[in-house]
Amino acid sequence: GEQILRTWKCEFASFHEVLCAVEASWVWEGKELTAGDVIPEFDADLGPSRPMPREPPCSCGEKDGIVISACGEKKKLVTALAISEEAGGKTVLYSGHDDGTLMKWSLDDNTELWKKIIYTDYTQVCPRDEEYVGISVKETPGVAGIVVRPGGVVYTWTDAYEGYPERIVGPCNLSAWSAKDGTYVDSYECSVGLDQDQNVAYPSISTVVFCRVEDIDSIVVGLHCCCNTLEYDENNSKCETFFSDFDIDEARKFSEGNILHFQEGDSTEAMPTWRGHRGMVRAMAVIGMEFLVSFSIRDGHGLPDSMILWSLEDAGVPLFQKQFWDPYQQDILKQQQTRLRGIDGISASGNHILIADGNGDRIAAVTMEEDEDGMDYLKFHGYANIGTRYHEDEGFHGRVATGNSKHCAVAMEIDPTVWIFPIEECSTHGSLDRRDGNYRKFDDEFARGEQEYACLKEKRAARKMAGCKIEFPRWGGKKPTRKRKNRASLGFMADTEDDSDGLGKGGPVQLAMRGRQVVAGFANGSLVKMLLPEKFEANASSQGSNDLVSCGNLPSDEWHVQILESEED
Repeated sequence: GEQILRTWKCEFASFHEVLCAVEASWVWEGKELTAGDVIPEFDADLGPSRPMPREPPCSCGEKDGIVISACGEKKKLVTALAISEEAGGKTVLYSGHDDGTLMKWSLDDNTELWKKIIYTDYTQVCPRDEEYVGISVKETPGVAGIVVRPGGVVYTWTDAYEGYPERIVGPCNLSAWSAKDGTYVDSYECSVGLDQDQNVAYPSISTVVFCRVEDIDSIVVGLHCCCNTLEYDENNSKCETFFSDFDIDEARKFSEGNILHFQEGDSTEAMPTWRGHRGMVRAMAVIGMEFLVSFSIRDGHGLPDSMILWSLEDAGVPLFQKQFWDPYQQDILKQQQTRLRGIDGISASGNHILIADGNGDRIAAVTMEEDEDGMDYLKFHGYANIGTRYHEDEGFHGRVATGNSKHCAVAMEIDPTVWIFPIEECSTHGSLDRRDGNYRKFDDEFARGEQEYACLKEKRAARKMAGCKIEFPRWGGKKPTRKRKNRASLGFMADTEDDSDGLGKGGPVQLAMRGRQVVAGFANGSLVKMLLPEKFEANASSQGSNDLVSCGNLPSDEWHVQILESEED
């Protein structure tokens, strides 16, 4: 065919503008195209006239990963991670596993220091095979959480009870271990009176943070159980409440609270519970060492219920509450007041909070503010999608890791990419979608057809906000070699073959971050470390890890979610 050469006697600000000029010069069916014309047969979603959000630089690729452990065992699924710095500047990693093992590693030379089985290995009773639906099951019989405290003490908890998995018959304990050799130190029993069946309530531990409450070093534990609370104001259209005169004695008439408070180092007795949440506590963050923010989810579907700002100067006294759910709305489809679909991770820096939503595929920004009357409150700023998921129901595990810096790492299990976000810059970023309301008004987030391109730009807005990204090798570089059959859900459908051997799609199932170091844990037990550029170096010198933020992972429809009774009952 004839070649046509066209020239432009003008300056272009970017290569993108050059491509736009070329595209605008095209002729289709004898007609010169204008800016608004579309050729349905050939128009591509990623055409030069409609660029996608800028991708952040990739600081580390697959080949940059340092393998700490190439395990390859399903029972060693990584369930918790923590990076801390010991006296003398030695950096160490603690890893918890599905089989109840706690391990300590040196990140200076990537060697194992010690390992200890601290919980009963139930992986033989409930193996993660076809019957156990692999990694889609979020609770673990192993190490569910790790917190490292200055002074050489490591705290852990588990989702497995005495008698698990048959029925709940014993308390869940927060256990303390020596960082030196893993020897047992102490335990804090997390029981909170009676449930609705008049049985002793032994709810799961969901979150654990350490802070100074009433100027005393304390442990605050969020529990995976529901409560009855003071009646909400049904005329409060914004579902926001300032507690200027909260009455603790009056609150006790409704229910025990689902937040426990211990004095650190004294496990003999818990302090009075904190009351305010109706739903199960999902996440906590210490803000400025003077406040604590907690989030709760509802029983059953697990959608967000409320967030509360607490004063650490007065134990159990809420300052502000924002309801994500309006129980007074007669139309049950309109009771949800937010687009927030779940809370899969949390990070904090200064008065800024960043939440991972949608199994780690979306971020949401919250800040603590002060109104014109000097009252402290929480402001929800909006959302930004990363765009890893193509379908709404993809993925099971979303993860967030916060180092002692102003950055956090966000990832999800279906993709090996980890996104690094500047926590304090997200709430004011221009790409943040500040619309909110019932999520059904925004069901075009996974649109198809003509709306797909605009949807795709919105789905990837968070990528412009990220400082950089990391590409981990899938499964830590140890891809499963054994294939298995997935049983068909219907008898007339053929079985399908699963190349992952029930280990998912190979992305991180756990993350830990400290300054430049980011460690990912995988479903096959592998551990891989990446090193970020020097600008991510941590400024603080705290030896603690995971002690100021915490997010639970238990499903909202587990076999027995308790509703606590009041003290007077």
